[in-house]
Amino acid sequence: MSTEILDILNRAGEEMVYVGPDHPTYELLAGLVASVHQAWQEGYDHGRRGDADHNPYRGY
Repeated sequence: MSTEILDILNRAGEEMVYVGPDHPTYELLAGLVASVHQAWQEGYDHGRRGDADHNPYRGY
């Protein structure tokens, strides 16, 4: 994972600890962190397998 993406995910995780699960935006933040991490990992794994150069997350 690139350091920029990893830094953003870490900051979001720290923010989640700060606001706590009672905060109205906690569920949204948790969902975003999980989604971005999962999508990034899928793209990374796609490239590591040597799959086609097609980016499955790019809109055409």
